[in-house]
Amino acid sequence: MRRGGALIFFVVFSLFFYFLTELVFASESSSIVPVKVVTVQKGDSLWKIAVEHQDEADMEVRELVYAIKKMNRLDNSDIYPGQRLAVPVGE
Repeated sequence: MRRGGALIFFVVFSLFFYFLTELVFASESSSIVPVKVVTVQKGDSLWKIAVEHQDEADMEVRELVYAIKKMNRLDNSDIYPGQRLAVPVGE
């Protein structure tokens, strides 16, 4: 095998090994969380949505607001009518 072929083999093997380990460790650390998809209405806020779903989620309102922001990759609390948000609803 030439030097170029060996280098390509090494890169492909390294990428394969990297993705394999990511797949294995990701499946161990993450769990499936049931969600409810909510469409934001005029006048809604993350706090209001969290209050409406806190019993289903079995979380305090503040924790649920944080979970909604994290799950939907929101940098801040700005939401807009028509926006669809995933809300965790417990186990």
